[in-house]
Amino acid sequence: MQTRLPFFSLIRVAGDDRAAFLHGQLSNDINNLPPGSACYATYNTPKGRVIANMLVLNRGDDLLLATAADLAETVTKRLRMFVLRAKAVFEPLPDFAAACELPPQTPPHPAAGPSLSFAAEENNGVWTIMLPHQGRLKIGAAADLPAYDAAAENVWNLHEIESGYPWISAATSESCVAQMLNQHTIGGVHFKKGCYPGQEIIARAQYRGQVKRGLAVLESSSLEAAGVAVHSGGEEAGIIINSALTASGSISLAVIKFSAAKTPLTDADGNALQTGKVFFKTDSE
Repeated sequence: MQTRLPFFSLIRVAGDDRAAFLHGQLSNDINNLPPGSACYATYNTPKGRVIANMLVLNRGDDLLLATAADLAETVTKRLRMFVLRAKAVFEPLPDFAAACELPPQTPPHPAAGPSLSFAAEENNGVWTIMLPHQGRLKIGAAADLPAYDAAAENVWNLHEIESGYPWISAATSESCVAQMLNQHTIGGVHFKKGCYPGQEIIARAQYRGQVKRGLAVLESSSLEAAGVAVHSGGEEAGIIINSALTASGSISLAVIKFSAAKTPLTDADGNALQTGKVFFKTDSE
């Protein structure tokens, strides 16, 4: 199962200070990311809200950022604002793309603990990244990647949703802190790396238990969209992050209040949402 993933755009970061600069801006340890490896990371506001999450690939001579296509320009412009005298150059790569491979019958694979980096291999200019949830992400020139297949893309999205790996898009940008998006569990945040925008908020939330929302899998008889509100008892209780089609409707990753996990939920139009797996512990556990 393989397909191009139009969700993503690629940004190239070059220059002698590329790693040091990104290390001070992103939530993972970019300074110590070895060539031939990749990691998850978030880019946050000073208040700790996730502007975008991304995969960072170290190709040795440069770094590539794979992030939501509808956020790539926003991320690039914002990062450029803070370059100042650092030797770091940001270049959109419109001729590059991301694709995925998922072995047949691969079951959901929720993270048992954070994977702060993982291996990547290059073959004829295409990099294959072995993701922690057992899928493989390919990055390279679009012409060298598999063609787009909507059914295969949906299978991939189902796998990421059921495994608890969310992706922020423009519709959900700045709606959540990293822990709400399971980043502390999958390895998107390195808690010993030092300062970056939002670091104090994220660290405080981690060590003082101040986060009261987390990821949950929700099922619906209708197709849900990123950014749609989740309600409990007529009040706001969360937000849809990603969705995929199922035979009976859709399945979504949503950030919901812990207290709403065992209550009846609906979307903004009143359609019922059934709560499946949650990626946090409820008060009764």
